[in-house]
Amino acid sequence: MSVHVETIELPVGQSFRLLRWRDNLHDVEQFDAVGRAVPLDGAGERWHLHREMELTLIECGNGLRIVGDHVAAFAGPELVLLGPHLPHCWHGLHHSTGFSVQFQWPLEHPLRLLPEFAELRRLWDDARRGLLFAGPTRERVSRRLAVMPGLPAAARLGLLVQVLAELAAAPGQVTALSGLDFSVREGARHQAGIERAICCILERFSEPLTGGEIVRLAGMSKATFEREFSRYTGTTFTAFLNRVRLGSARQRLIESDEFVSSIAFAVGFNNLSHFNRLYRRAYGTAPSADRPLVKESNIVNPAQ
Repeated sequence: MSVHVETIELPVGQSFRLLRWRDNLHDVEQFDAVGRAVPLDGAGERWHLHREMELTLIECGNGLRIVGDHVAAFAGPELVLLGPHLPHCWHGLHHSTGFSVQFQWPLEHPLRLLPEFAELRRLWDDARRGLLFAGPTRERVSRRLAVMPGLPAAARLGLLVQVLAELAAAPGQVTALSGLDFSVREGARHQAGIERAICCILERFSEPLTGGEIVRLAGMSKATFEREFSRYTGTTFTAFLNRVRLGSARQRLIESDEFVSSIAFAVGFNNLSHFNRLYRRAYGTAPSADRPLVKESNIVNPAQ
């Protein structure tokens, strides 16, 4: 299985990258300094991390959101700000549209040294866990991102700063996603092996998967895998696999009228009672009672 490690190269004449997609997160467009859309292979549907911060607007579409140790089904629209080196992906997101802005402005960056940027310091710190924005804030930022491709490069920068200021002033309309702050670094020794393991889980979670099989795929000892997997995901292999399965089950509850038992077996659980028990522990309700509520409460982080 090939592993995609995203390396973000900024367009000439720009301090950040503006992307747009109109179906899936692999076939995306990057805007150059004069507003031309250039095709680009995106990495958003694969589990990955990068040193840049990322603001992603999903206008429509649904799938499985993975941010740090957070795994949950979602349905657009949604707006998420990710800090640097935060593992993430939007799995199974098709027939969707949206924008993404990626930028690397560390503390020593000239912009960050301006006194006005002190107001954004809290936003930078909180983004290390991933932030989900809702309500009027999301709606206003969505409108600003939609017009950004048609602006000159300098005007785009000004609008991005305005967007960040709006996000920093959004009390009550933001939810932290990951329960942990992540400090893993791109290119770390065991990253490739953990990426192989995560990609395998995302692609084959509905099949019987054993820890031994995943350890061999990762190419490391059992003890090393357990330590590194927890470092990158904040949890164990079994708990992460269950989170992915539960998130997929919740997504199918949104999209279909299938029997709960059929959904449980389809996502990889071979015991309905076990599935019901884990689902209730994760989301606070039985699967059968969750259908009318699931679209409005999709940010819960499943318990281990």
